[in-house]
Amino acid sequence: METREYVWTRGNVFALVALCSAQVLDAVDTTVVNVALPAIEDELGFAAADLSWVVNAYMVPFGGFLLLGGRMGDLFGHRRILMGGVALFTVASLVAGLAQNAGVLIGARAVQGLAAALVAPMTLALIALIFPEGRARSRAFAVWATATAVSSTLGLVVGGLLVDGAGWRSIFFVNVPVGVLLLLSGRFLPAPGVVRWKGDFDVVGAVTATAGVGLLAYAVLGAQWWLLLAGAASLAYFAFHESAVARRPLVDFALFRNRSVSGANLIQAVRAGALFGAFYLVTLFMQQVLGTSALMTGLAYMPLTVIMIGASWAAPPLLRRFGIRAVVTCGMLVAAGGLLWLGGITPAGGLMASLVVPLAVAGAGFGIVIVPLTDAALSGVAPSDSGVASALLNVSAQLGGALGLAVLATMAATRAGERPDAAALTDGYGLAFVVSAALMALCAAIAMVFFGRRRA
Repeated sequence: METREYVWTRGNVFALVALCSAQVLDAVDTTVVNVALPAIEDELGFAAADLSWVVNAYMVPFGGFLLLGGRMGDLFGHRRILMGGVALFTVASLVAGLAQNAGVLIGARAVQGLAAALVAPMTLALIALIFPEGRARSRAFAVWATATAVSSTLGLVVGGLLVDGAGWRSIFFVNVPVGVLLLLSGRFLPAPGVVRWKGDFDVVGAVTATAGVGLLAYAVLGAQWWLLLAGAASLAYFAFHESAVARRPLVDFALFRNRSVSGANLIQAVRAGALFGAFYLVTLFMQQVLGTSALMTGLAYMPLTVIMIGASWAAPPLLRRFGIRAVVTCGMLVAAGGLLWLGGITPAGGLMASLVVPLAVAGAGFGIVIVPLTDAALSGVAPSDSGVASALLNVSAQLGGALGLAVLATMAATRAGERPDAAALTDGYGLAFVVSAALMALCAAIAMVFFGRRRA
């Protein structure tokens, strides 16, 4: 545990800024292209059915390679893998900005997703290595949580501004100078140390895990249910291989004997499903029912972002006073209340009363649980497993978010019917928001079961 003599150094601050910037770069590129899709379609001649792959080509490898990226950091050094991922992401962004046809752009987006899978788990793992458990790590996680909270909204707002001002290519070109600065900041991160690979890297585990997660993501995004079965079968063999066959398993399943780790990942999956689905449907409601523009849609999320930032910064002192179980349980119930409020939307309700205020309430609950969930996911984990533990938390979010989005969107569309008007669409969205609230309440129950009274 941290001692009172721990002092933040200038190098610690620079390292934290670099790691949070890398996290933002990864997360923003999930949403930044959304507002640019019409311009990309017009210039590169995308078929309407293929346009979604500008987004999907990033998300599938991002979710599929996270576990592999986390274990590579544990074996080859977290800083090495982080810097390699940033370099690959920077080059892929340049290629995407220069793309002259649809195939090149989709290929570059896939490489961006692969690079993001190398970078994302390293940011959390390096924070856990730099800052000792206790107040310093809680503060560092609060800064990281702020970056996470800002990322989704920042992508929508920045994307709208760049596309309106400099064109769609600028959303990729802007990554290049940011990536160069991140590479230069590597000297502030802990030295990677010696390579611990002894030639028996778990190739079968890496392939089956990556294939399983990738197939599940592709199945959900493309509605190919036979791929869903193939992905589930691949992951089932992965679990068997890791527990009974592999000499040096990619994932040590002993991690899940830690109730804190298991609870954090289960909550993360359910929470992400409700969160991604609700945000997606709120965006559709604003554009399809209220008629707001893409830029105004992004700006409408700003109060939510501010509330989430404030809540994430309030979490560390609350953790020290009340413990992880109490903070996560209360946060999930507050988020459930905000989403239940959203379930009462009407077409004539107006943007502020119908969306902004209940979203702000939900945002308080969303924000306050980021730090304790991150703390719980890495609590008691050895430094040699910190990369894969961080990757597991990201995988839980990616898979839970994708599945939750698919289920909630299908539920809303089924309720709305085949020829929906504004009232029918609103009815469908309202039902999905109520289900999202129920999922958040389920997260509160999981926290009560899995988390102890430990104070962070």
